[in-house]
Amino acid sequence: MRFIPAKIPQFIKRIFPNYVWDFSSKDKTIYLTFDDGPTPEITEWTLDTLKQYNAKATFFCIGNNVEKYPEIFQLVLKEGHSVGNHTQDHVKGWSSSTEKYIENVVKAETIIN
Repeated sequence: MRFIPAKIPQFIKRIFPNYVWDFSSKDKTIYLTFDDGPTPEITEWTLDTLKQYNAKATFFCIGNNVEKYPEIFQLVLKEGHSVGNHTQDHVKGWSSSTEKYIENVVKAETIIN
């Protein structure tokens, strides 16, 4: 079993000081995000479950999946959820050149918008 920290280690926060790692709030709020969709059955089940609780989420979509399943993508938007860009082909940022990665993000952005 892999160990996955529940909190971001302090040294990571020091390496990237310009990121927002924590914030105070009096509200008890959970921010739900889902990656890699839209995909048949999984995204639809997720949307149905969110609807039962009157909850909204952000779906980080892969451009290829948006092209394959535009009706599911439109359903995400119709139900009032937010969407984000998860690249066109789910490229791995650490093993891709910056130029190739940015090109992939821009391609997905064109499709998502």
